[in-house]
Amino acid sequence: MARTVWRYTLKAKEQQLWDREDMRGWCRAFEGCVEDEAREMGLKTYIIYDRQGEVVAKDRVSELPPANPVEARRGL
Repeated sequence: MARTVWRYTLKAKEQQLWDREDMRGWCRAFEGCVEDEAREMGLKTYIIYDRQGEVVAKDRVSELPPANPVEARRGL
């Protein structure tokens, strides 16, 4: 059976940053990096766990838009 979920556990330093209230932008960017990793592996969902094993983020991997939207509309 093929894996469909990318599971990522925060490292100690990542956990410290995740817990800080002033690092919400970093958290969103980090979640995007984990989503990119899952996408590159062909997986459909990602889950980020904290150091204690609790889920801190979970979502489906989104489709990327075409690299050049003008060419995509023209069918090139």
